[in-house]
Amino acid sequence: MRTSTCFRTLLLMALCALFAVAAGLAQTTQAPATAAAQAVPSVAEFLATLSSGPSEAPATELLPPSPKLLSTTCTSNADCARGELCCYPCGIPDCNFVCMRVKRCPLFP
Repeated sequence: MRTSTCFRTLLLMALCALFAVAAGLAQTTQAPATAAAQAVPSVAEFLATLSSGPSEAPATELLPPSPKLLSTTCTSNADCARGELCCYPCGIPDCNFVCMRVKRCPLFP
C-alpha cells in the first residue's frame, strides 16, 4: 500500500514538473535575427505627427471605402448574380443577407 502511494506521489510530481517546463518553454519568444530595431522618435517628432492636418495626409487615406460590401447585400435570390444565392452569412443578430457563391445556404439559426 505504501509503495503505490509513493509511486502515485512521484508520478504526480513528475507530471507537474513537466507542465511547468512546457509552460516555461511556451512563454519564451524567439525574435528573428533579421528584425531591425525601429528608432524611437523624439517628443518633438511625435508632436509634429499629431499636428499634421488632413491636407498633409497621403492621398490613399482620402479614398472612400470600397462599395463591394454594399453591392453584395440582397433581399432575395433575384438580387444576386448568376450562380449565387442570397444567404444569411452569420449567426449574429442584425446581420445582412449577402450574395454567396454556394450550392446551398449554410444553416445558421
